[in-house]
Amino acid sequence: MKRADRLLFRGMLGYSLLVLLVLLALMFVANLIAKSGGPGHGSWGMGKLVTYIALQLPDLAYNLVPLALLLGALIWVSLLNSHSELVALRMSGWSLWRLQRPLLWVGLLGALLTFALGEWVVPYTSPAAEAIWANDGQSGQFQTLPDGGVWLRQGRQLIQIHAIAADGRRLDGLRIVVTAPSLDAVARILEAKEALYRNGAWQLRSVQSHSLSAQQIVSSDISEEPWDVRLDPETLRSFSHPTRTMTLPALWESYQNLQGSVLSMNRFALAFWKRVTYPWVGLVMIWLVVPLVTRNPRGGGLAGRILAGLVLGLAFHFLTEMSGFISISGGIPPVFATVFPLALFASVAWGLQRYYR
Repeated sequence: MKRADRLLFRGMLGYSLLVLLVLLALMFVANLIAKSGGPGHGSWGMGKLVTYIALQLPDLAYNLVPLALLLGALIWVSLLNSHSELVALRMSGWSLWRLQRPLLWVGLLGALLTFALGEWVVPYTSPAAEAIWANDGQSGQFQTLPDGGVWLRQGRQLIQIHAIAADGRRLDGLRIVVTAPSLDAVARILEAKEALYRNGAWQLRSVQSHSLSAQQIVSSDISEEPWDVRLDPETLRSFSHPTRTMTLPALWESYQNLQGSVLSMNRFALAFWKRVTYPWVGLVMIWLVVPLVTRNPRGGGLAGRILAGLVLGLAFHFLTEMSGFISISGGIPPVFATVFPLALFASVAWGLQRYYR
């Protein structure tokens, strides 16, 4: 590697690490203040607080690495440009691609770091942080599901579940609507306090049953009743953990299980493809913003180009989030929702390369 390559590589690496450390420090202090009151139950002291926030840092770093690469590239290339080092390199025959190559090596290291954090660090540190916040289970072993729980359909049964145990073998707060064979009327409504999976079968406990017919409604209380349903505890277990704490094989397996048995859901597929594509965001950001700040500052517009680079980075984030929401609702395939923003901005970067070369 030539001296100029080493200079570009070390500067890019140094400023990216500096930005990442500053961002993590700011987030650490902000979380320290926000979480100082504790979860509201059990014992909570400074030791647990610091440990809890420290265990969240890998998750924060996973999300901040692309931003650190973007800001690091903007700062470092702008500094070089202001002192005419880049002008000298361009006049010596370096193309824009040749100039970016050492910077993209740093981006590749950032991609590897992001992938390693997402696969081998965050799936362990985030659950540990959640366990500390729950004070080792004092708040209960159930994961309460948002927005009224999850709805599943199997045969003539419409099932609503409000909470799922960590092992997927115990369900809490169930409502089961059984339709008539013709599917044009409700035949029975069951409200159960919980469901337990034992010996390969489900049992409902503390059940309120309402049988409906054209002539009457018959209500009864049942202490325990067998539940004829094919719900795999391993599949249900996926709902009790955020997708960010799952590895790629676990995400894909959960998605396949849901597709083949209970419900077709895009949440796990979207998380899977985000995990695959997100590490490459930093590389695209470097490729995108470097042409914006490599022109001679005497020509004016340098500050505007830096601002444009930041706006493009934010635009990428919002486009990714928006396409993700559309994908979850079933509007577009998950792979398209994650690949399209990356491909779009890579195309813009390629166009800038052609324009400024």
